[in-house]
Amino acid sequence: MYLRLIPTASYSRLLPCDIAYMAFRVDMGKFRWGFNRFGQLGLGLCVSGQNSKSVISTYTISPRRVVHFPGSVAFANAAANSSAAVRAEDGMLFTWGSGEARRLGHFLEKGLNTEHVHCPRSVPGLRERYVSSATLTETGGFAFVPSSVNYAEPASVPTIGGTKVLLWGGGFWKSSGCVVRFTPLDEGTLALETRPRSSIGKYVTPKGARIGAGKTGILCRMPRFTTTRFVFAEVAMNGKDFTTSRVCIRLYDNPTLAAIKPVCCSSTDAHDVIIIGKSLLETNEIKVRFKELGGQHREWIVPAKLTALCDKNDPLDTAIRCKSPCICEGNFPIQARVAVALNGSDFVTLLKTTFILHNATILSLAPDCRPLHPSTTPDAVSILGQSFFDSNKMSVNLTLQGNSQRGYFCRPRYVNKNTLAFTPPSLAEISQCIRGHDCSDIVTDHDIAQAEQTTWTFMLRLTLDGVYFLNKSLSLVLYKQIGQGDTKEISSMCGPLTGGTRLSLHFPYLSPAPVLTSFTSAVVRLRPKDNKSAHIEPTIVSLKCSKAGEFSFETPVIDSGSIVVSSKSDTLVEALKSTNGDASSHFNLPIERLDMLVEVALDGQTFGAHCSTCFTYYGTPEVTEIKATQYDASNVPAAAAGVDISIFGRGFFETGLVKVVLRSSVAPMRHAKTHIIDAVCTRGVVEFVMPILHLFHVACEVNPPHSHKECKHRLLVEISLNGGLNKTSNSMYLDYLFTC
Repeated sequence: MYLRLIPTASYSRLLPCDIAYMAFRVDMGKFRWGFNRFGQLGLGLCVSGQNSKSVISTYTISPRRVVHFPGSVAFANAAANSSAAVRAEDGMLFTWGSGEARRLGHFLEKGLNTEHVHCPRSVPGLRERYVSSATLTETGGFAFVPSSVNYAEPASVPTIGGTKVLLWGGGFWKSSGCVVRFTPLDEGTLALETRPRSSIGKYVTPKGARIGAGKTGILCRMPRFTTTRFVFAEVAMNGKDFTTSRVCIRLYDNPTLAAIKPVCCSSTDAHDVIIIGKSLLETNEIKVRFKELGGQHREWIVPAKLTALCDKNDPLDTAIRCKSPCICEGNFPIQARVAVALNGSDFVTLLKTTFILHNATILSLAPDCRPLHPSTTPDAVSILGQSFFDSNKMSVNLTLQGNSQRGYFCRPRYVNKNTLAFTPPSLAEISQCIRGHDCSDIVTDHDIAQAEQTTWTFMLRLTLDGVYFLNKSLSLVLYKQIGQGDTKEISSMCGPLTGGTRLSLHFPYLSPAPVLTSFTSAVVRLRPKDNKSAHIEPTIVSLKCSKAGEFSFETPVIDSGSIVVSSKSDTLVEALKSTNGDASSHFNLPIERLDMLVEVALDGQTFGAHCSTCFTYYGTPEVTEIKATQYDASNVPAAAAGVDISIFGRGFFETGLVKVVLRSSVAPMRHAKTHIIDAVCTRGVVEFVMPILHLFHVACEVNPPHSHKECKHRLLVEISLNGGLNKTSNSMYLDYLFTC
């Protein structure tokens, strides 16, 4: 039934209502009264009484406003069988009242009584639809949703056509006669042209959504247009009646890509990438795709924005800016093809250029130093690392330590993915670098030779793309080549053939002294001084930098049985005579001494002039007899302080560092203290004077201290020919006499 009321002061309107209740609308408000058992009035079961107390009532006599309506003002209603429906201003449908026969359209929800609804509630299945009208019946409800287009994806497309366009909206269904019409907008008059173009549409729903719930769309192919402009898209589900709502789509010329800067980036950090081309414009949908060539054919898509281009080669050039993708896994370096889509879907590929993603790292230099000559170019230095690749943009930057304003750039040579090689600057280039590139003075070899500085420490950095440097930097030391007399021997320059003698070398000419981390490749080479006397292959051992300018090494073992000695050797004339050897032959004979030249290569490859002093190998000396002024009952020699003692043996000779080593033969005191006494060697005999050994005076176990009795302490005697570094293979007893 219908009821019309005409109040004197307010506007009233006829509203549909059920036989059990009445309703009317005054001043854009909604009033209802009557039977309310199922909540069909929309007032809820709980209403206010006259005394401001809440009472439960199933009906109301006086008109009451519907205050529970959550939307804007409603303007379309339907009522039947103790239930009601209203359409909000935005097209959303609300129902309430008796839910018999599920006519309200509310599906089961947790905690929701779907049989009766006492307040207006939106219909879930139509929440994203525009409802134009609705009706309720005894057995159900009906709602009419007209077709409408809300927005398009993408909102920009190229003029060449073929782009998949998805028109999202409502009121769509599966229809074989669906047509999408594209009408161009005339740029001059802003009016629609009379020749629109059309495309067949296909009904689609969002992925994962069930048909009939949520938003729906129409998928079609964009037709081809000849000029860039805006077009309006409309949908007709029957091919004739198009929607009154429409969306605007922008047409643009297909862009062309010319270059990318930089051409490579680290995969661990997101760097700025500039892509240059023509017809690039801002659409707020720009995407850049990096697609792997080979391998797993992976691809990474990142957003981009139009950017200003400072160095334009062509006035028509435009550019976009994006971030390079970060990649954790893969077979680096990764080559990728770059493509740009102004609308996020139609990609245009950059031809003839690939983008490289790498995890390049420099680990070390081999060697980490190089000698310099006034008139020659230094040998190449290798950069060891990982994920290198051949790039015409890579560069090595050498910066003088303590002077970051002066630098030297050169292009390295690609060897393999783990090695690069470059040529360090020459002395002339270093001098020019220090003076400045704008210096007009000519650097001569004489200027370089007279320079006081002999070492230069550079910090090396590497860039593979010409823009970004790798995170790690390494030190490179360049030094003037070692000359005769530039090396100072700190320790003894002799030792046994058994090796193990620790020697120290000092290079005071290295000025300023390089850092300790340099010269990790330094080696020393030992080779016979006279190849005519002894034929033996040179031996190379590593040098260790102990402190600034000072290096040490241990002599290697020399197999005396493998030394071939010539009969022309002056040192073995007597040995040959004793064996009646042929003067024209070579013999494998025991050797007493072998002089070796010591040559140093701080870079491990380029050996300089040999040290001024040779290193002398000698056979292991042996003590055979000790002569003193007294002997005990067991024929052990004995001597008091101040007595001359002679020691006979084999392999003794004067080195200037002959020492006698005295230590206690008593087990508890054997390692308590060792006395090293100066001695001389004359004609194979070592002579020394017995010193006063106060330790044994105090530690006498035979007589108490200050008893003034004669005591003795048995000593072990050994000989060292190199200042105590190495000793004889055996020892002999000598009693030390003293008074307690």
